[in-house]
Amino acid sequence: MSTDMDSPKTASPAAAGVNLASMAYRTILEMILDRRIPSGEVIVEDRLATALSISRTPIREALVRLASEGLIRKEFNRPYRVREVSNREYFQSMRLREILEGEAIAAAASRVDPGRLKAIKAEMLRLRDEPKIRFEDHWAADEELHTLIAEASGNAVLAQIIRDLRVTTRLFELSGLPSRIRPDCDEHLDVIAALETGDPAQARAAMEGHIRSLAKDVLGEIAKS
Repeated sequence: MSTDMDSPKTASPAAAGVNLASMAYRTILEMILDRRIPSGEVIVEDRLATALSISRTPIREALVRLASEGLIRKEFNRPYRVREVSNREYFQSMRLREILEGEAIAAAASRVDPGRLKAIKAEMLRLRDEPKIRFEDHWAADEELHTLIAEASGNAVLAQIIRDLRVTTRLFELSGLPSRIRPDCDEHLDVIAALETGDPAQARAAMEGHIRSLAKDVLGEIAKS
């Protein structure tokens, strides 16, 4: 594991009442997101506990949560590893997302919570106007919007499949794609505008266009490498 993780961005908790497992989860997630713990890397509990100045118990709780979200994996009698996603799996997952999230948003167009949608729109506008968008803030807003739409579809099975697919594509995209962050905000705002019309066809077109645009940009980055 990279020695960079010995200096995590999130400080060790000092105040009483801090939820150590939640703090550990946020910190380890950030390490995965910014590649201080890269794909395929073994996660060493003792080193994390030392780096965060906490016991292994909250570390283990955080790792269980990350595993439940599909970000890390553990085989029998082996340590956790950050999950790896191949090019093939990524693009197959993106194609499925285009189909399924298009279906979800069409169903959600007349059912989405306007209050939550308004709040997400405000956050997207704020992020778009930031001189420098923090990667984790972008991911949080992205997750909020796509989760809202999937849940508003009224189909719990569909929502779960979309969540799993998004974990896969998110892990692949963790290398950054910094040039995509601002276009993502604009495309998300287009999706929100389409939802605000209540028109299922318009909402579907906006979502499908957003996912195709992202896949195209990722393909372009791969071609450069």
